[in-house]
Amino acid sequence: MNRRPLHPQPTATARATQLLCASLIACATALPALPALAQTSTAQAQRNYTIPAGTLASALNRLGRESGALISFAPDLVAGLQTSGAQGTQGVAQSLAALLAGTGLEAVPDASGAYALRRIPEAAQRSSGGAATLAEVKVTAAATVADGTTEGTGRYTAAGPSGAATGLALTLRETPQSVTVFTRQRMEDFKLQTLTDVMEQTPGLTVSRQNQMVTYNVRGSTANLQVDGSRQLSSGWGFNTHTLYTMDDLADIDRVEVLKGSSGLMNGDGNYGATINLIRKRPTKEFQAHVEASAGSWDSYRADADIAGPLNAEGSLRGRLVLSEKRARGFRDYEDSSGRMVYGTLEYDLSPDTLLSAGVTYRERSLHGSGATTPLQAYSGTGAFVGWMPRSYNNGARWAGYEQKGLNLFTRLEHNFGQGWKAKLQLVHEEIDVPEQLLGYMNNALPGAVNFGRYGENTTRNQSIQLDVQGPFSLFGRQHDLLLGAGASKSRINLQRGGGDNTTLGALGLDYAQGGGALPNVNLSGLTYSDDLFSRKRNYVYAAGRFSLADPVKLIVGARATNYDQKDVSDVSWYNYDLHERGVVTPYAGVVVDVARDVSLYASYASIFQAQSAKNASEQTLPPEEGKTYEIGAKGEFFDKRLNASAAYFWMKTDNTAETVGQTPAGETISRAVSGVTRRGWELELSGELARGWQLQGGFVMNSSTLDSSSTTPKYQFKLGTTYQFRDSALQGLTVGAATRWQSDISTSRGATTLRQDAYWLVDLMARYQVDRHWSVAANVNNALDKRYFAGVTNFNAQGLFYTWGAPRSLNLSARYDF
Repeated sequence: MNRRPLHPQPTATARATQLLCASLIACATALPALPALAQTSTAQAQRNYTIPAGTLASALNRLGRESGALISFAPDLVAGLQTSGAQGTQGVAQSLAALLAGTGLEAVPDASGAYALRRIPEAAQRSSGGAATLAEVKVTAAATVADGTTEGTGRYTAAGPSGAATGLALTLRETPQSVTVFTRQRMEDFKLQTLTDVMEQTPGLTVSRQNQMVTYNVRGSTANLQVDGSRQLSSGWGFNTHTLYTMDDLADIDRVEVLKGSSGLMNGDGNYGATINLIRKRPTKEFQAHVEASAGSWDSYRADADIAGPLNAEGSLRGRLVLSEKRARGFRDYEDSSGRMVYGTLEYDLSPDTLLSAGVTYRERSLHGSGATTPLQAYSGTGAFVGWMPRSYNNGARWAGYEQKGLNLFTRLEHNFGQGWKAKLQLVHEEIDVPEQLLGYMNNALPGAVNFGRYGENTTRNQSIQLDVQGPFSLFGRQHDLLLGAGASKSRINLQRGGGDNTTLGALGLDYAQGGGALPNVNLSGLTYSDDLFSRKRNYVYAAGRFSLADPVKLIVGARATNYDQKDVSDVSWYNYDLHERGVVTPYAGVVVDVARDVSLYASYASIFQAQSAKNASEQTLPPEEGKTYEIGAKGEFFDKRLNASAAYFWMKTDNTAETVGQTPAGETISRAVSGVTRRGWELELSGELARGWQLQGGFVMNSSTLDSSSTTPKYQFKLGTTYQFRDSALQGLTVGAATRWQSDISTSRGATTLRQDAYWLVDLMARYQVDRHWSVAANVNNALDKRYFAGVTNFNAQGLFYTWGAPRSLNLSARYDF
């Protein structure tokens, strides 16, 4: 079948990307000279303000408009408060101090020059004789960041807002669902450089490996993926994930937010286990830069650089450039990989109220010595024991693998209408291309099958557009918040799939124990290729409101209406689908009650639907799966919001859940629809600063399910990462830490044969020494006790039971220079 190119070359996108990259690189060369310009701009920030007395909210909005400073505050924090105004020639900090005098509030700036309002701690008020007057705007090392940015805070918890569950800018305590945030500091301390690295440390999330395929399991389901709130290809969790997002470098990411449970309000359709949202780094108002290099086990080498700051004297144009490159051999024989990433972004203040942003991320990755998605056989289909292979064993051929290129373009327009109302329009275009993927691997020891194949052009396209408007309004004498949004997204995969001449170990004169390195480099030219198409389209509208029923009671309600289309075309009849859903409504409701100044109780209901392509034995597609999540819990903010704690109990029910019951003679999966599937569990989580210099993040969870397949994920799980920074002793400048993971047993069975991984612990260690204000050196040891464990167990039915080894102990040494 002839294929028409999806995009003629060279594309307009490519030309635009080249121009943008060239501009960013040119700007970056000028950045080292910009600190002086930034200081000049700061010095010139004083101006004559005439802000009259009146409501505090109106005065703050006026100051923000006139000064161009970002001033963030929760509407209920300033509700009913008055100000005497601010007059005279002065800076933003002095004007804020005047406006907040006598209100019991203070403004805390971050490194970018933005301000966030908070209540003055009671201790500070008592020390000043009970007066709630702000004498000056205080700068603290761990400043509350108005937009949720975690970079530079040094924290293991998020102090700023998150819209993960509702789209509204709520703190973790104000959000009536479980949310885990991995901050930039947490990722840097433990060298969590890929999305999978972060997920392995995330409380309540199980990373299951099937050779190089990676699956994220949360509360009995897989996860949705977002970047800056824009939907990515969720079906990436599964076959060929090693060619998509799971191993991407996170040098361009500020934080990773993981919302547990259904997310029908923000996703509509998709997986109901969790939504993973990667938040990119943004340009800064002050110059900052660093470079870092590291070396580790299995000839692993990595370097990255990050430079950001203002690009003009006024600071209205800001830029950021992030680069990273890594080359490594794997712990498996003959396996090697490489990756490089360039991320550039610009922000421009079109006016004091309007911000335009644009950026590009370009990635290249390669993997060779790949066993793809076939793990190691432990038992044959008849229950015969094959024997354990060493952890270094690789069933993939030396020449098997792929090279990938990815391009992500985004632009964002944000406008502040005043009085707390703002709008955001975001557009994203993503391209991922794998020109060729070679397959060669030992499929099993008994009966000794060997598979060869080649994929031709494999292209993935994601596009999305999203608009939301939100702000406060008054009703019945109280202030509330409203969010309205609409958007559309589509994803498309084109795949040329060519089968090779499969054979046996006996025909090649090989033994399974020799590994894939012994496989000959076969001729895969002249194959006949399929022309597969996998397409998803969705458009939607949504609305949410946060209503202040009383001072301690907030009610959040919302709903989303989604139209969904799925069209899959393949030469294998089993994989042809044409699915349509119209006007599917996914409601959301939650209530938060403040029972103390720092403690809230909450309850929530969330829903989601998922059109599915699983089929029964008659080749009939199963109806869409529908799920609901009920959650109750308590959340607390302590030590001036430096520590977050939560306890949650959840109950999930799904109908039409696909459960594997066998395979067709051709090896296709046969499923049945199971109704009334329940999943229950509880979660305990703690994140933040327990004492001065002592950071911690961790959780203990329990998940239970009525599905037979749930045995492949642990019922109990404990994860904890902690560091301590010495400050007042001879060890000043030294930071030490450990991260530990424990999970209960997992297993899979076929007949009377069971493959089991007993409960086990893993321990990671880190140490960093700050030589001076610029230089720091660090050492990290993963799996310090060198535990032998299965990172995943798989049931291939007639082929038997299979396993994937977890990584052995590894060492990483690094050095960093901050300008």
